[in-house]
Amino acid sequence: MDVLCPEIERLVSCYTCGGQSLPPYQLCVEAHVACPTCTKYQSRCACGCRFLKRSNTTLDWLVSAMKLRCKYRANGVIDVGSLVLGQVDCANGWYTIQELRDHYRTGCMRNLFTCPMQNCGYVARVDTITDHYDTAHGPLPRINPSQHLISSNYVIFQLPAKMQAEIIKKIFNGYFMFSVKPQRRWHKDINSLLSMQNINPSDLFQYRYTATQESHQKMLTVTVSLVETYSSSTRNI
Repeated sequence: MDVLCPEIERLVSCYTCGGQSLPPYQLCVEAHVACPTCTKYQSRCACGCRFLKRSNTTLDWLVSAMKLRCKYRANGVIDVGSLVLGQVDCANGWYTIQELRDHYRTGCMRNLFTCPMQNCGYVARVDTITDHYDTAHGPLPRINPSQHLISSNYVIFQLPAKMQAEIIKKIFNGYFMFSVKPQRRWHKDINSLLSMQNINPSDLFQYRYTATQESHQKMLTVTVSLVETYSSSTRNI
């Protein structure tokens, strides 16, 4: 397959985030492939062109007739003797689209991720760890951009500022762990009270955040912005 179509994986990767994309394929005006997540949360392709509204049926059929490799195949070598029934070492495997979807959720052992929440330690696959967050630690608050702002790429919410806390929220495509430190009089930079970590390992987007606090308020006002890829330097295929 490498000889027959050496560029297939590169051609069907999302041009905006760079991640492996599976059918159905949605393209931009310049015919760059986009993954469902990028078309949902990004306003344009990384090249700056708008996304088309419909999937490309011809490309869907073509790729569905081929086989692709696991996107985690290059991860660290595992102990093959520890594999259980249904799990395979995918380093050299080729899969149909449906086989690949099933592989990511049930069969792949090269994409392990440990839950970062304190005293948890649960290990899951990258493609299922967010299911664990919702099941074991949820329901998690989901914060969406303001509905009246059609092209909004930011959200605003509040976090407690007077006590130490670890708070998880679902924003855009990420699951964010906010760690808040207790406020002290000598703190001049409000942002030093707050740290943010995206704990969704499959989310390839970039984010910025700022925090403000009015005098004598017990809450931090936090703004999380999604960084639009097309505003950075364009790429060439």
